[in-house]
Amino acid sequence: MTQLNPLAAAFARNHPQEVAAHLAAQPDDALLRGLAALPTDAVAAVVGKLPHNLAVRVLTRQSNEIIAEWLSQAELNDALTVVLHLQQGRRSDVLATLPIRHMRRALERLVIYPQKTVGALVDPTVVRLTAQTTLQVAIATLQAGEYGEQEWIWIVDGNSRYVGLLDLSRALLAKSDQFAVGELAIPLEALRAETSLAAARDVKEWLKHPELPVVDHQNHLLGGLSRERLMTALLQDAPSEFGVIDGVTALTNQYFRVMRLCLNDLLGLRGER
Repeated sequence: MTQLNPLAAAFARNHPQEVAAHLAAQPDDALLRGLAALPTDAVAAVVGKLPHNLAVRVLTRQSNEIIAEWLSQAELNDALTVVLHLQQGRRSDVLATLPIRHMRRALERLVIYPQKTVGALVDPTVVRLTAQTTLQVAIATLQAGEYGEQEWIWIVDGNSRYVGLLDLSRALLAKSDQFAVGELAIPLEALRAETSLAAARDVKEWLKHPELPVVDHQNHLLGGLSRERLMTALLQDAPSEFGVIDGVTALTNQYFRVMRLCLNDLLGLRGER
C-alpha cells in the first residue's frame, strides 16, 4: 500500500472535504487507490464526505472488517456518516465487528431503531445530492447512475445533514445549469426516526407529499418513507379507514408523477410511464 508523506497525511486529516472532492473526480480505481494510501484514521472522514452514490460504491467493495477498522479510528460523527452510507441490511454486520464497545453501542443506538418506529421502516436507497452541487453536475450524475424513474431527489449538506427536497418545477425552469441544487430545495419538514408509526400517520405534510424524508436526532438524512409503505405497515397491525387524507395523497401522487416524467425527459432517463 502506498503511504502518503507526513505533510500529505496531515492535510488529509485536517481537510477531508477537499480530499473527498479531489478523489470524487477520479475514476473508481484511482479513487480506491487514493483511499488505500490515506492514514487509516482519516479514511472515514473522507469517505463520509463523498457523494452518496459514490460512497455506496466504495463501501460495497470493502469487507466488513476493513470498514470496521476505519470506524474504530474515526470521530463518532464521521463514523456515523459512513454507517449511513452503508446499505441498511449491512449495518448490523459491520457494527458487530467493531472492536470498540462504547462506539459500537453508540452507533447502534443512532442507526438501529425499534420496530414500529419510522427509523425501522425507512428506505435508505433514496437519491441524494449535496447542496453545493450545480444543476449541470446533478443532471450528469443522475444520467450516469442506474436510477431509472426516481420520484424524489433529496438535498443534504456536506455532512449528510438534510436540507430539503429538490423542487422539480424550478429545476425544469432554471435559466442556468450553474444553480446550486441547494438553491432549488423545498424545505420540507422531516420525520424523526424515533417517531412511532402511529404518530407519523398524523403528520400534516402527507397532505402535500406522498413521501417524506427521515432524519436522526442530528438531522442526518437516513432515507425516505412513503405514505404507502407506512400505511401498509399500519394495516398489518390494525386495519382501519383512512379518510380524506388518502384521497388528497392520491392527487399529489399524480401531480408528482407528471413532474417526474418531465424531469426524466429533461435528463434523458428511461422509466415507466
